[in-house]
Amino acid sequence: MPDFTKHEVAIRLLEEAQSADDDQRELARDDHLFVTKVDGQWEPKFWSDCEGKPRYTFDMTSPIVDQISGDIEQSDFDIKISPAGNDATKELAELRDGMVRNIENLSNAQGIYADAGRNVVTSGIDGWMVVSEFLNDNSFDQDIVVKPIYNFTDRVWFDVGAQNRDASDSEYGFLLSAIPTEKFKQLWPEGSGSSVSDGNDATAYFDKAETVVIGHIYYRKQTERELVKTSLGRVFENDEDFKKIEDELAAAGETVQDTRMVKDDTFFMRKFDADGWLEEEEETVFSQIPLVPAYGNFKVIENKTTYHGAVRKLVDPQRVMNYSLSREIEEGALAPRAKYWMTTEQAKGHTDSLRTLNTNADPVQFYNNDATVPGPPQQNGGAQINQGLRVMSDGMQQIMGSASGIFAAGMGNNPNAQSGVAIEKLQTKSNNITVKYFKALEIAICQTGRLILDALPKVYDVERQVRIMSEDGSFDMQDINQVTIDQQTGEQVTLNDLTIGKYDVTCTAGPSFNSRQQETVQGLLELAAIDPSIIALGQDILLNNISTPGIDKIAERSRHQLLSSGVIPEDQLTDDEKEQAARAAQQPQEPSAEMVLAQAEQAKADADHQRNQIEAARLQADTANKQQLNQIEAAKLQLKAQEQDVTFAEKSSNLDLKARDQQFNQLLKMQEATNTALNDVVKRLNTNADTMKTIREASGADVITGPGIIDNFITQSNVVTEGQEQID
Repeated sequence: MPDFTKHEVAIRLLEEAQSADDDQRELARDDHLFVTKVDGQWEPKFWSDCEGKPRYTFDMTSPIVDQISGDIEQSDFDIKISPAGNDATKELAELRDGMVRNIENLSNAQGIYADAGRNVVTSGIDGWMVVSEFLNDNSFDQDIVVKPIYNFTDRVWFDVGAQNRDASDSEYGFLLSAIPTEKFKQLWPEGSGSSVSDGNDATAYFDKAETVVIGHIYYRKQTERELVKTSLGRVFENDEDFKKIEDELAAAGETVQDTRMVKDDTFFMRKFDADGWLEEEEETVFSQIPLVPAYGNFKVIENKTTYHGAVRKLVDPQRVMNYSLSREIEEGALAPRAKYWMTTEQAKGHTDSLRTLNTNADPVQFYNNDATVPGPPQQNGGAQINQGLRVMSDGMQQIMGSASGIFAAGMGNNPNAQSGVAIEKLQTKSNNITVKYFKALEIAICQTGRLILDALPKVYDVERQVRIMSEDGSFDMQDINQVTIDQQTGEQVTLNDLTIGKYDVTCTAGPSFNSRQQETVQGLLELAAIDPSIIALGQDILLNNISTPGIDKIAERSRHQLLSSGVIPEDQLTDDEKEQAARAAQQPQEPSAEMVLAQAEQAKADADHQRNQIEAARLQADTANKQQLNQIEAAKLQLKAQEQDVTFAEKSSNLDLKARDQQFNQLLKMQEATNTALNDVVKRLNTNADTMKTIREASGADVITGPGIIDNFITQSNVVTEGQEQID
């Protein structure tokens, strides 16, 4: 392992890295100049030799670069976090996923990826870096940020032993920065101001600011720590915190069963100029180098890393096309016009008209016959274009299409009016060429996701609130590292602990979110043509994927209706919707229209039941009354018989007659009192029923009920029954 404390070691390692990759970087610079510099598509010597002659550039290379880069810029690269073990959960994976997406949003990472993609298509190499920093001067919390590295070709150099496409195996790396001279003196007044070499000896542009090139060396350090495993299977780091609780664990019967040493990787950074260190080393939050390269057409040949973009194979045919078309123009458009040749004798007296011979519209042109020259004046000379130049130019254009793999249909051009199937096949061939550049960015972005995931528990290590961003750009706030008490065990637990679990990172490229929105709308409408119920089930999804002003408010109203009707499953509810549902469950709810209708139907049924009970009680009272009347009639008949018996008895004894007479009177009074009571009961029942009917008709209600009405009728029925039993 090199001694990174020594400045001369850093200089030596930088020179080795530049020397090992010098040829590839020189070609990459040429590729950039080929599409950006004014005379970049001409060989320098030929450009100088042709001074004063036509030197035109017919750029057919940039449209090809634009086509491939445009596909990249219209796509989204999505980092996905998945649980992989060690108490990892789907919920914590989604939390990390939302945090990574928010970090990319704050960093404008999609723009950084797109710019890097264009440079990879051009030269085969570009990249960016991941840092942790304060987002503003008023913040005490650091955040992770993705930052671009402009002029990556000259500024970033990796460990000569690294061979991974994402540079994850680099033990060290360099980032060079050009600092304006005055600013350098302010920042490091003790510095020498001598620039380190950027490995570029050529000069394409002369008018540049005066700068000092300094270096940032990133290097790996390993630290050892001891882990202990207890009898309960729990794992702790054997540090000061563990020593504080070791005795308590032992007292509870939890003892140390095993120990082992592990090594942790941490990258440090230090700044330097050509003569010495500028600052002390700084520890980063990353275990891998935070410089992320993206390589196009990446290969390792003879232990050497090679790469190139789409421009590399277009250089020669593009230059030949420029030569041939410029020569064709020289022989055609810039060649002298054809002239009429005649003697002075032929022109004598007709000079004025002959001077405008090529421009006038006169139907007749006069001339003098000259015996020494047969015939009239003759036209000779003019442009003599070599037809081979046109053939050469057309051939070069075809070669460029074949070399790049981007055919006419892939460029939106259909010169031969081919069928749609033929165009689609040519577009597919073009896509097969561009997919390798997408793959280059996917690998680099996936490494970016790993760097961010690795740094999350170190940067976001305290209780704080972070923003979680979803794929459609909406966001939610979430508390992390929140310490609370478990209501069941009484122990302290940490909610959304970013140190727990092991997670995997993947990256996929797909159409931009706006394009996918259009595809979603089209797909839903096509399915709805088959099954119209799909619109009712997914109306909120359909509306949310329509990018029209004001449609979001309609989507919110639609989702509210779906929530009220219970169509949306609980696992698809947002956290806010779950909280609202919980609060609503604790509060009295306004009855829905369906509930009101059901309650009305139940009240009507109850009223019908009570009315039937009243009618039954009335019938029962009428029956009892009739029975009493029958008993009275029977009693009267009995009395008549008794009267006969009394008359007969009077003849035998006056005393016995008086006694019987008193007994008869007493019985008669009892029967009359009973009859009167029964009649009063019937009258009251009829009065109550009529009164209730009157109130019902006046109020419009089907029935008026009360808690004592049924009991009242039962009591009255019992009175009637008891009266009947007394008579019996």
